[in-house]
Amino acid sequence: MNDIWIVKNEQQVDAQGITFNLSSKNNKSNIKSDIENLWRMFSLENVSPIIEDFLIIGMAIFTVDKKVSRKFSTDGWSRGIIVHIPVLELQKWLTIKTKLEKTLSFLSGDTWSLSFYSTEERFRGDKINKDYSVKNRDTFDCVSLFSGGLDSFCGALTLMEEKKNPLFLGFKEYPLLIKRQQSLFKEIQQAYGQQSSDFVQFSVTPSKPININESVAGESTSRSRSFLFIAGAVAVASIIGENTPVYIPENGFIGINVPLTQSRSGSCSTRTTHPFFLKLLNEVLDEIGITHQVKNFYSGMTKGEIVKEHKNNVVFRERFKETLSCSHPCQGRYDGVSPPVNCGYCYPCLIRRASLIVNDFFDDHYNVNYELNRSFIEVNNKLDGKASDLKAVLFTLKRYVDKRHDQSFIRRLLRIQGPLTSEEINSYERVYRESLKEILQMIDYEEVTNGGGLKNYMDLKESYEELS
Repeated sequence: MNDIWIVKNEQQVDAQGITFNLSSKNNKSNIKSDIENLWRMFSLENVSPIIEDFLIIGMAIFTVDKKVSRKFSTDGWSRGIIVHIPVLELQKWLTIKTKLEKTLSFLSGDTWSLSFYSTEERFRGDKINKDYSVKNRDTFDCVSLFSGGLDSFCGALTLMEEKKNPLFLGFKEYPLLIKRQQSLFKEIQQAYGQQSSDFVQFSVTPSKPININESVAGESTSRSRSFLFIAGAVAVASIIGENTPVYIPENGFIGINVPLTQSRSGSCSTRTTHPFFLKLLNEVLDEIGITHQVKNFYSGMTKGEIVKEHKNNVVFRERFKETLSCSHPCQGRYDGVSPPVNCGYCYPCLIRRASLIVNDFFDDHYNVNYELNRSFIEVNNKLDGKASDLKAVLFTLKRYVDKRHDQSFIRRLLRIQGPLTSEEINSYERVYRESLKEILQMIDYEEVTNGGGLKNYMDLKESYEELS
């Protein structure tokens, strides 16, 4: 495919290929964004040059990821991408170019080739916010990503219970999610009024490039969004103070994310909190002089264990139903269900259901048109289409039941996505085993409440009690 160029503030470059102009004026930009508010909210004119570079790189990677379709790749998934990015600190980025390419390739499943070129242009560094909404950086001691999902909600509660003063960061993906994130944070802030906390959101929306090309057809997957999300959080942390940590709360089962079947090592297997990705990312940050480390304090826990930690918390009990773990929370509108809503049948929803059921929360909200047994077995007599994730989860559960005594097999599965240290393999093996027990307990519950079908479909004879 052609090279892709990111041009900053209409800078004149010899761009041969697809071009996106990242302008200081949104109406002149092919990448619409309000990311400048991340520093203007502190009444700053700009961030440090290296942090600005990191943000621009994050925006560039996200833009390319969203605009280059995977269908043009040889295998329908892995793309070879060459992107030219303007940076202020050219020599620093050249020293870690290979490692950053490796980091991004691991995250998105593509082959990234980064070509940095020098610029002196500053991005939207011409205004200082002086109004009443200016935030005091001294009131915060950490930054935590806040997606509105169950894990990030619990992560926020953990930080507040530990007497931290976090600034939570959200990504503006669509209006209904924006409102849900704001609503959840408001409840947390009211419950912990003695502590300092705040919530901010930012957006990056790529539009058509200057040079239209058939390979720019748009892409529904977006593994790199997390990289952009992290870049925004690191930028805010750099303003709060040196060594301010950035947290990504996510359970270890999703973090290690063993492919459910041999054919599902691509789009359904995120690597955002895989320890190998975080290790590479933190090495990149350290080597370019960024002192903020990205951490996941839930890496050694199942989703059910995270819920258990907060099951008696009043805020959790009253608001957990409003969290959105679903991979497509707005599709309920096609079934006459007001969005956003957890569908209940996609992979993240299934893990969510299990985590709640094992903690005796049986009244979560899902798309009522899809009960796990009646809708997919009794009506269709098969598992396909919308039930493909359910079928894959049942397959991996059956595989585990059959192979659970073969530790070497389990450990090979855990290493599929990336290398692990001996300490990590021990931790993730426990998380993997316990998470699958939670899923089996959910299946047992569904068998009782919604009738048989799922266990017979996969010839699952064991119960949760037999595996515990």
